[in-house]
Amino acid sequence: MSTRVKMALLCAAAALSLASCGKKAPEGQVVAQLNGQDVTLQELNAELQGANIPPSMDKKLVMQQILQRVIDRKLLGSAAQEQGIDKSADYLAQRRRADETLLVQLYAKQQSQALAVPTPTDISKFMADNPNMFAKRERMALDQIRFPRTEDTSVLKALEAAHSMDQVAQVLTAHNVKFQRGATAVAAAAVPANILSQIEGLPAGEPFVVPGPQFVAVSVVTGHTPVAVPDAQARTIAVNAWREQQFEKIMSDKLKALRS
Repeated sequence: MSTRVKMALLCAAAALSLASCGKKAPEGQVVAQLNGQDVTLQELNAELQGANIPPSMDKKLVMQQILQRVIDRKLLGSAAQEQGIDKSADYLAQRRRADETLLVQLYAKQQSQALAVPTPTDISKFMADNPNMFAKRERMALDQIRFPRTEDTSVLKALEAAHSMDQVAQVLTAHNVKFQRGATAVAAAAVPANILSQIEGLPAGEPFVVPGPQFVAVSVVTGHTPVAVPDAQARTIAVNAWREQQFEKIMSDKLKALRS
C-alpha cells in the first residue's frame, strides 16, 4: 500500500470519527496532515457546504469522498507550486479575482442575515403591492417562436413591422433564419413588473420580443389561467420575496455610497 493511500485511509477514519461524534469539534481542529500541510475540520465543512449532496446519500461515504477530494487538491496544488505556477501573473490575477468574489459573497451573506424580520404589516403591504404574485397570480399561455440569436440586426429590425405570429414566421423565413414554434406558458409572477405592464398594454395578438443570451423569443399571449395560492403558502412566498427585495435595496444603497 502506498504512503498516499495510507494517508487517505487514515484521514478518512479521522474525519468519520469526528463526523459521528455527538459533540461539535473545534472548527480549526486538524484531522490529518499531508506533506506538512494540515487538513482541518473547517476545510471539510467548507467543502461539504459547496457540494450538492442528495439527502439519501450515505454520510460516511460522503465524508470519505470529500476528504479524498481535499487531499487530491492539495497534492495537485503542491505539484503546481513546484512548477512555479503560483508565481505566474495569470495565477495571481485569478487568485485576486477569486478572493474578491469570495469576500463579496460572504459580505452579502452577512448583510442578508442581518435583515430585520418583516412585520405582518410589511407582508400585507408587499402582497397588496404585488398582486401578480398573489391575488391576481396567473399563468399566461403563449404562442412562441424561438430562434438562435444573431448579430444581423436587420432581422430584429424587420420584426418591428410584424404584427402577428404568422408575419413573424414570414420575416424569419425571408431572412433564412431557422426557428421553432410552439405553445408554452409562463408564470406572470416570474416576469419583471415593468415588462409585464408593457405586455399587458399591447393590443390583442401583438407579438413581443424577448432577446436572450443564446435565443430570441417572440411570443403572443393566447390566454390566462388563475393560479390559486393558499394563504399560508402565499405569506411564506411574500416573506422570502420581501427579504430579497430589502437585500437588493441595501446592497444597491451601499454600493452607491461606496461609489460616491
